[in-house]
Amino acid sequence: MGIVFYGSRKTTIGLDEFQIRCPSCETSSYADIMIFSKYYHIYWVPIFPFEKEANVICQKCGAKQYERPFNASLVVNFGEIKHKYRHPWHTYIGIGIFAIMVLGVIITAMD
Repeated sequence: MGIVFYGSRKTTIGLDEFQIRCPSCETSSYADIMIFSKYYHIYWVPIFPFEKEANVICQKCGAKQYERPFNASLVVNFGEIKHKYRHPWHTYIGIGIFAIMVLGVIITAMD
């Protein structure tokens, strides 16, 4: 039996400045936010993405927060910006390979 390399990784999908409610200084202020897409992989081939995270640095108090979920509780105008930070296409490669294999089996079975 061989060794199977699997796990999760993350890739950066954006860096921007947003208005947040800082839990440290408890004010509404701007923050620098780096957004990541997390995905599962097998032998370093991405299978599918499963969540987005953000590293946040408050511009007012300098508080740093790492690996926060990127959702409506983090950013004030999340509904307007969520489409801008989609999971990268390459994190869906595993699903595409699996779909092609299933299609191949179906076509072969029809012959």
